[in-house]
Amino acid sequence: MKKKLTFGKVIWFIIIAYLLIGLVFSLTGIAQRAIAGKGETFSPLVGIPLDMIGWPLNMKAAYLNGIYEIQFFSTLAAMLIATILFFIMLFRKRNKE
Repeated sequence: MKKKLTFGKVIWFIIIAYLLIGLVFSLTGIAQRAIAGKGETFSPLVGIPLDMIGWPLNMKAAYLNGIYEIQFFSTLAAMLIATILFFIMLFRKRNKE
């Protein structure tokens, strides 16, 4: 059976990668604030989904304002890993049977 790369698989990968990068952004932000001794403004039940959706705008704001902390670099690492996995998925040789 051939395993073909379809448009749906690519879109599904992009959506899952986007949400997982947002999860990394959110969890490292929570850990960073916990280490600094600051409290959470929103409950994690509200804050994590909001961070999972809006992380690109927060990354842009951190970049423009020069706030380079562990949250910024861990999210960049997650983006790099997702990009590498995406290219592996695209250019992997398929079994031709």
